[in-house]
Amino acid sequence: MSTKVMFVSAAIASLLMAGCASMAKNEGSEAILFNPSVTSQALEVSVISNGCTKAEHFYLKVHDDQVELRRTQADKCRAAPSLVRLSFEYSFSDGVYQFKNEVRYSNRIVR
Repeated sequence: MSTKVMFVSAAIASLLMAGCASMAKNEGSEAILFNPSVTSQALEVSVISNGCTKAEHFYLKVHDDQVELRRTQADKCRAAPSLVRLSFEYSFSDGVYQFKNEVRYSNRIVR
């Protein structure tokens, strides 16, 4: 096999492996939370979705005053990234809570 063919084969294999690695990257990671809202009954938050994100793909962890939302399943769809609003039931008591996740706020309102 010629050196040129081996080089092209290695380059294609590298690209394929890099694509797979980037798709599974967000699984098991802290999600970036957009416009979180805590009520006495639930946490409502927007997260980035590629088209397949559901509330079941996350778990909510509350310890003392720390709130963390972790992704358990990667969104492997290929739609354009957009924000989706999700709700997670939890009985929050009165108090001040701090998010372990990175939090961002948007001044855009969708009706």
